[in-house]
Amino acid sequence: MYFDALTLAAVADELRTTILGGRIQRVLLPTNLSIYLEVYAQRRRYHLIASAHPQFARVHLSTARPSRGVEQATPLLLLLRKYVLGGRIAKIEQPTLERLLFLSIVKDLGPRNQAAPTDEPANPAEGLPELAEDAENAADEADPLARVAADPERFVCSELVIEPMERRSNIILVGDGNVVLESVKRVTPRMSQRVILPNHPYELPPAQDKRDPRNATGPGIAALISTSEKTLVKALVAAYQGVSPQVAREVAQRAVGNPQARLHDDLPWDSIAACLRALSTNPWEPSLACSGDTGQPHAYAPYWLTQLPGAQPQTSISAALETYYAAREQITDHRQRRDAIEQQLETSRERLQHQLAQIMRELERTTDVEYLRWEGEMIFAFLHGIAPGQTSLDVEGKAIALDPGRSSVEQAQERFNTYTRARSGRETLQTRRQQTEVQLAGLEQIAALLTVATEREQIDQLALEAAEQGYLPSTAQNERQKKQQAVARKRLARRKPLHLVSSDGYDIYVGRSAAQNAEVTFKVGRPDDLWLHVRAIPGAHVIIRSGGREVPEQTVREAAGLAAYFSKAHTEAMVDVEISHRRHVRKIPGAAPGLVTYRAERTIRVPPLPPWG
Repeated sequence: MYFDALTLAAVADELRTTILGGRIQRVLLPTNLSIYLEVYAQRRRYHLIASAHPQFARVHLSTARPSRGVEQATPLLLLLRKYVLGGRIAKIEQPTLERLLFLSIVKDLGPRNQAAPTDEPANPAEGLPELAEDAENAADEADPLARVAADPERFVCSELVIEPMERRSNIILVGDGNVVLESVKRVTPRMSQRVILPNHPYELPPAQDKRDPRNATGPGIAALISTSEKTLVKALVAAYQGVSPQVAREVAQRAVGNPQARLHDDLPWDSIAACLRALSTNPWEPSLACSGDTGQPHAYAPYWLTQLPGAQPQTSISAALETYYAAREQITDHRQRRDAIEQQLETSRERLQHQLAQIMRELERTTDVEYLRWEGEMIFAFLHGIAPGQTSLDVEGKAIALDPGRSSVEQAQERFNTYTRARSGRETLQTRRQQTEVQLAGLEQIAALLTVATEREQIDQLALEAAEQGYLPSTAQNERQKKQQAVARKRLARRKPLHLVSSDGYDIYVGRSAAQNAEVTFKVGRPDDLWLHVRAIPGAHVIIRSGGREVPEQTVREAAGLAAYFSKAHTEAMVDVEISHRRHVRKIPGAAPGLVTYRAERTIRVPPLPPWG
């Protein structure tokens, strides 16, 4: 489900009518990937939630504040207290049809009248008491920027930038001068050309070279038939800015009566253009589509959903978002634990990447010593032609520097000794590089499986494996805690891989941890069974028990969908999955459990498929 540009536009409009001009009187980090602001505006409190979760990125108002936050004060939280807490939201902006939201915040550094006590004690670490609604407060709320212009030295200005873009989601605090202060996700130059690090300038994401759907015309849409796209939905998504697949399906449903309509000459182009323009502008009509069987929400939109049955009107877009995401990502203890583990793994990943970069730099330096061996050989080759006191030897157009005060044999031997030491060091560096790369691969495997872990025991098992492999620090401080960990290790070791039965009746086994990957492949799997894994991406090992039979294609696609779902690519629309026989899979000597080499026989492209039954 996309948190698309139209949804963000509806949220931005709602925030302008509710919290614009309001005073931020509490800040909290519910998880390491989300922030919470309590805003006092229009004589009431508003609770603003923003998340940079790779699957559930969003921003909206909530009916209640989170019960708790991260246990330690992170650099981001400290800076939010400094620049945001006590400030006023002066401006709310969304670049046209972009998934970017800017909250401009102005904080008054001057003295103020003491506020009256409230129904809650003030907590200096998290919040401030509410201000009385006096004349000064009302004036600030109406136009905070007017007071900044009158006395700029008294105020500090900052921006909170929210980028709800699935895997690339981020929440960034930007200071005066467009300099990044901190973010929930740090993006290094090795990770992306768009760096998000403290003291770096903030850069907008690359702009999309697409048309504006608010200006759509019938002839313009009719021209899409000349593109390579086959369906109306894909053509609209590819051509128009801010149009998500759901928006395009809604346009197709309203204009054609078929959300899967294919491109052909007889489509009602003017009607399609009118529907696209209508969806891209106000007034908003938030709705939520719920399943008839379970009553659980499975889609939301800032417009009335006609493409899905069971649509229900909502009082606001925030109400729709809160209901939808409450069913998927409640801020509970075990989810906070997963986020904390992900943050610790990210720290370990950065450390290993730094080590690998250092090793690679040292390896590059060792490649420059081959000339020493060549010089030593040339000195020996022309030994009898070197005169006493000679300062250089010219060979093949190259000059070899000589020390006139030392013997030629001595100088040649010195070059050979230096070369031998460097070559030995290079072999050591090569070994260290391979070990570090294997460590990184093991970490990526655990991190990928952690992103789709939804049960506490799954999270605990992955955390335990990460600690055993040195990616997480040990939490055992004494013998009693060590015994508790040993008991937990035995209990978690009894957890079995996920077992499902395909539509054709074949057994499918899925590893949901590094140890389970090894178990699925080398204990459950037999030589003739099919083994599946996402191509070049960390994730689960999947086995189809063939029993010596030919496995139907439908079963293969179901198993491949599971491999895609339990991988780092689980948010992608389509994923390449490689299929091999189990006999072609080999352990990597000395590597973490679940790391293997294999020979793939074929590759199929499938959408991620969550487990069933």
